[in-house]
Amino acid sequence: MSSNNLSLALKEKKEAEAALKTSFFGNWKGDPDSAAHHFEKAGQLFKLGKSYQESKTCYLEAAKHYSSCRSLFSVAKCYQAAGGVCKELGEADNALKYIKLAGNYYTENGTLPSAVLCYAKGAEMLAELLPREAATLYLTAADRERDNEHTRDAVKHLLAAKRIFANNAMYKECIQAVTTVRDIYVELENLPQIKKCNLSLVVLYLALGDTVAAKNSIQGDVSVIADDIVQAVEAGDEDELKKLSAHNDIVYLDTEIARIAKFLTMDGANMPVKKETRKPVISTSDTFKSSSVNSKASNKSLREELFSSKNKKNRDELFARPSKGSSRTSEYQPPVPTANTFQSNESAPMASTIQKEESVETNPFAEGDNSTNPFADEEEVDLC
Repeated sequence: MSSNNLSLALKEKKEAEAALKTSFFGNWKGDPDSAAHHFEKAGQLFKLGKSYQESKTCYLEAAKHYSSCRSLFSVAKCYQAAGGVCKELGEADNALKYIKLAGNYYTENGTLPSAVLCYAKGAEMLAELLPREAATLYLTAADRERDNEHTRDAVKHLLAAKRIFANNAMYKECIQAVTTVRDIYVELENLPQIKKCNLSLVVLYLALGDTVAAKNSIQGDVSVIADDIVQAVEAGDEDELKKLSAHNDIVYLDTEIARIAKFLTMDGANMPVKKETRKPVISTSDTFKSSSVNSKASNKSLREELFSSKNKKNRDELFARPSKGSSRTSEYQPPVPTANTFQSNESAPMASTIQKEESVETNPFAEGDNSTNPFADEEEVDLC
C-alpha cells in the first residue's frame, strides 16, 4: 500500500512541475494554482507512504504557490500540514514555526475558528517536546476565543495552559493563567470556581516560597484551610502539611494543583518534573526498501528461530533418522526377489489353465451342458 502511495505521489509531483514549465510554442505562463493543487496532493500521498521529508517539501511548495495566488486559507492548511510532518521528523522548532504561520494566515483570512483549532492542535502536539511554547499556543487560542466572545471556550484553553505550566514547575506563568481564569469567572459570577481559583493561587505562591504573596492572595471568598496551610508552611510542620493535603478542599482542586500541595515545604514545592517521552522517528529510507529484502530478512529470522537453543528438541525430532527398532513408519520399499518367487512364477501358467478348466466345468451359463443351467430353454415335448 505504501509503495502505491509513493508512486502516485511521484506522479502528482511530476504533474505539478509540468504545470510550472513554460515553452515558446506551449504555455507562455505557468499555472501556479494547478501546481499548488498537485503539490498538496503529493504531500498527502508522501505522508501516507511515510516519506515525511518529501511530504514536507511538497507542502511548503504548495504553500508558496497558493500564496502567489492569494489563497490564504489553502496556504494556512499547507503550513499546518507541514507542521505535523515536522513533528514526525523530530523537528519541533520547525513544527512550531509552521503552526504559528498557519494560525496567522487563518486569522488574516478571517476564519478565527480554524485559527483556534490550529493553535490548540499544535499545542497538544508539542506539549511534551516544547512545553512552554505549547502553553503559549494555548494562551493565543484563548485570546482568539475571547476576541470572538467565546468566553467559556477561552477558559478551556487557559486551563490547558495552566496544566502544562503546573506539570513543568513553571509557577509564575501558572499564577498568571489562574489569575486570568479567575477574572473571567468574576465576570460570569461563578462563585464556586472563584473560591477554587483563590485556593489554587495560595498553593502556587507557597510553591514559589513566597508566603507574603500567599497571605495577600487570601481575600474574598476563599477556603478556611488556606490560613492553616500558610501557617503549617511557615512552621515547617510536615505532618500537618501532609494532613492538610488530604483535605477535601485540596482534593477538590485540579489534579496538578493538588499534586503540588503534596510536595509543599518551607522553601517551596519539591515536585519532580515529568520526563519527556519522545516517539521514535521513522526513517524515510525504510519506505523504499524492496520486498525481496524484507522476505529474505523474514526467512532468516524463521531459520534462526528454528535453530535456536530453545527449539533444539523439536529440531532434533524433525531431522532425526529412524532407528532399526523405532516405531516410526518407513517408506515403501519393493521386495527383493528370491528363488521361491521364481519357482512360483514358473508354475503360475499351469495353475491358470487348471483354473480355466474348472471355471468352464462349473459355468452355469455354458452352452454345452444345459442340464445344469437353470436358465436354459426347455425342450418341447411331442404330445402326438
